[in-house]
Amino acid sequence: MILVFVAIVVASYLLFLRPYLKQEPELDRVLKAKSTWTVTMQEYKQTGSISQETYRIANDNGVSKMYYAATNQDGTLTKWFEVPISGPTPTFLFQELGVDGIWDLDSKPIRPRSTDQYIVEVDQTLGDEGGSRAFGFSDPKYWATTKAEEFQLRLPAKSMHGLNLSHIASAGRSLRDPHYLKIVQEIESFGPSSVLEAQNKIRAELRATPTQSTVKAALKKGH
Repeated sequence: MILVFVAIVVASYLLFLRPYLKQEPELDRVLKAKSTWTVTMQEYKQTGSISQETYRIANDNGVSKMYYAATNQDGTLTKWFEVPISGPTPTFLFQELGVDGIWDLDSKPIRPRSTDQYIVEVDQTLGDEGGSRAFGFSDPKYWATTKAEEFQLRLPAKSMHGLNLSHIASAGRSLRDPHYLKIVQEIESFGPSSVLEAQNKIRAELRATPTQSTVKAALKKGH
């Protein structure tokens, strides 16, 4: 029995404990590595009483916080707040944004007469490694619903006289992409009810605050 017990101990050490002891420094390095990520969305409005809104959700080694700011239309007043966010919801948001393409989407050209424009930035670090990127677009509702298609033309070197257009034009590629709208909606709706209520309060205060243009209009009307 003693020999059997000794054999089991030796086998356990060789098969399990020794490999773990070799990997332990590497495991400790990974577990203790600095882990951070930040998602920022800036929204620029061309109409209305608010000209710009900024949303920023950041996580630093498991400690999360959210920043929000809004500026009135003539840029004379900005209101903001920054609050801690507890629980796993920030991590869920970051994972969902990754699924929706925040690391892969390209910038879109600003559409004529656009009413809302966006810049989204994301960065992440894990230990000594990390990455960041930014992309811009406008009118995400348009991209989520458009029936427009893109065609590529291969123009011949010689005259186009008598050519069949089907021979030089590729099949249409749909421009519809709901991911831009999904990212906007997920960031705008993120946070507990207290955070969303604070955002609405700031928006209401900015709408009620006189701007230089409204003051001038009132003075002119008074005269």
